[in-house]
Amino acid sequence: MNYGYDEISKKILKISAPFINSPLSYICNKSIPSGTFPTPLKYAIVRPLLKIGDRRNVANYRPISLLTSFSKVFEKIIYNRLLKYIETNNIRILVNEQFGFRISSSTDKVSHKLIYEILNVNNKMTVEGILCDLQKPFDCVNHNILLTKLEFCGITGITYKLIKSYLEGGYQLAYVQNGVK
Repeated sequence: MNYGYDEISKKILKISAPFINSPLSYICNKSIPSGTFPTPLKYAIVRPLLKIGDRRNVANYRPISLLTSFSKVFEKIIYNRLLKYIETNNIRILVNEQFGFRISSSTDKVSHKLIYEILNVNNKMTVEGILCDLQKPFDCVNHNILLTKLEFCGITGITYKLIKSYLEGGYQLAYVQNGVK
């Protein structure tokens, strides 16, 4: 299962696009100027996903939130508009050393860069480094700090309000072993 509580898969959404494009566009075009992310799109089904180790140890699982397909469409629209604004205004939100979760970048690229720089260092120099691996990176994001940084970068007004609305007031339903908890 890779869809949310509405049980509409991406495949069904794509097939029905010609029929739902107009009402979906209407909802998005009403929500964005109001700065309000629609509440029904904030509902998520949370399923545990085994990351490492013993299946009997709860600490070895991470929660995966399954949102509705409509929510993902809305998120993509916001993302594309925000990215265009950031690029048009040459706003540097992420430093060049940030490799994960970026277009045309990956943790593989940082590994390659690190190995290249170590191999090309002058013999008289020593190589030192501190590497961090956050096992649950999204659990570490403080929404208030994120919103403050967005404001600092010039993302204010309706866009700020929309992102804040997206981050606040979500609802979760957890499924464990084919049952609801």
